[in-house]
Amino acid sequence: MSALLLALLLQAAPGHGAEAVASPLPAATQGTHAPTADPGAPEAGTTPEHAAEAGPEDPSAVIMHHVTDVPLTIGPAAAPWLVLPSKHLVFFLAAAALVIVFAQLAVRSYRGGTIPRGIGAAVEGLVIFVRDDIAEPSIGHGDGRRFTPLLCSFFFFILVAALLGLMPFAATSTGNLAVTMGLALVSFAAQQYAGLSRYGLVGHFKNLIPPGLPLLLLPIMIPVEILSMFTKPFALMIRLFANMLAGHMVITTLLLLISLMGQMSWLGGVAMAPVSILLALFIMFLEVLVAFIQAYIFTLLSAIFIGMYAHPAH
Repeated sequence: MSALLLALLLQAAPGHGAEAVASPLPAATQGTHAPTADPGAPEAGTTPEHAAEAGPEDPSAVIMHHVTDVPLTIGPAAAPWLVLPSKHLVFFLAAAALVIVFAQLAVRSYRGGTIPRGIGAAVEGLVIFVRDDIAEPSIGHGDGRRFTPLLCSFFFFILVAALLGLMPFAATSTGNLAVTMGLALVSFAAQQYAGLSRYGLVGHFKNLIPPGLPLLLLPIMIPVEILSMFTKPFALMIRLFANMLAGHMVITTLLLLISLMGQMSWLGGVAMAPVSILLALFIMFLEVLVAFIQAYIFTLLSAIFIGMYAHPAH
């Protein structure tokens, strides 16, 4: 986001001479030279690359570039030292590695019988929160502890991935539909395992039908209940993806207001800069809260869905 902010401020700055006031018309109609015989040809002395850079970039293209997956380049833009195929994959692996490191540091803090401090105490508090306030009430006292490691993995990974995406030049891997689909598939497997391991194959699918249901409603309820098995992970996937994507789109759109106002008047771009920056900073601080909320909601809904299959009578 900091790179986008720098580019927008440079674009909103005034030019020289007659180019100080930009026209709101499209770039194709802003030329100061007389049209040539071929309107589609670039001007003399310019390359197609320079001609493409002359006009303002489409705001929708800028937004999609900063919220969708792009190759990660390290080094100068003209000759990068390293080009990685997926930015989201890099930060997905980084978030997973950080979760493992934090877990190992928390485990080491218990060695020697000492009271954990720092990272160990913070991790312990969150683990107890997931166990006592999410797993146990939603799944049950017997099965809650069994699924606590999985639920803790959901909570810590989603939280770290969201916080990591707020750093400059970073990306939120949970804003990628493939990542949220993977998390939802793991949750779906845990839901089915909770029912199959407790009741067996026949009993698990038999529990999908509410007891005492009239026989005439069976042809309707059986397809509905089978479909509901797949709508649960689908809802988890879309909910997390949309919430993570929406925050970054709002921040990018607010920063783009500087460029849009600067295209109409350089004074408008300068006046809009502090307003857009303050609003974007407010949304970024709000995204810290959203990171905790989304990690909590995904973990809670997964626990509730697991409990529905582990204890269908409740």
